[in-house]
Amino acid sequence: MNFSQNIILAIAPGKRELGIAVFVGVDLVYVSVKTIKHRKSRKFLLKEINEILQKLFEGFQVKTVVSKAISQYQKRSPDLEPIVELIKYESAQKELQMTEVTLEEIKSALCESEKSTEKKAFETLLISYPELERYYNRPNKWQNDYYAFLLSAVAVGAVYLETLSEDD
Repeated sequence: MNFSQNIILAIAPGKRELGIAVFVGVDLVYVSVKTIKHRKSRKFLLKEINEILQKLFEGFQVKTVVSKAISQYQKRSPDLEPIVELIKYESAQKELQMTEVTLEEIKSALCESEKSTEKKAFETLLISYPELERYYNRPNKWQNDYYAFLLSAVAVGAVYLETLSEDD
């Protein structure tokens, strides 16, 4: 792995799961869904997420963190905003570049039709990353909900990479 390249950690935060995608340059090198076991106490929830972040920061020598922005609806969750704040705080502590990508930005970047949806964005994503096909359109609703975190993380990273290429 060439560590002189920009290594991007893309995260789709959730209280039950974290979608994780790591890009080295434009190459997707790692995807995962991290299941949070200690959800009953905010203190233990944040501690577990912090441990996951530290392992990812060190294991991949991350340079940039891109997180999916939480929606107005998600802000009602008492735990989701502290999770996002933790990601921002830990990124700042490591002096990493941090940015957020909204669902609207994902749909705008990945959907060409007027009626853009997250599902259509995921389908477009599969064209660039066919290896993700096995995570899409699963037979059970819980599987689709679970892997949506993984696909969201990849979408966040892909949209961020697209904005970088537009800036060049």
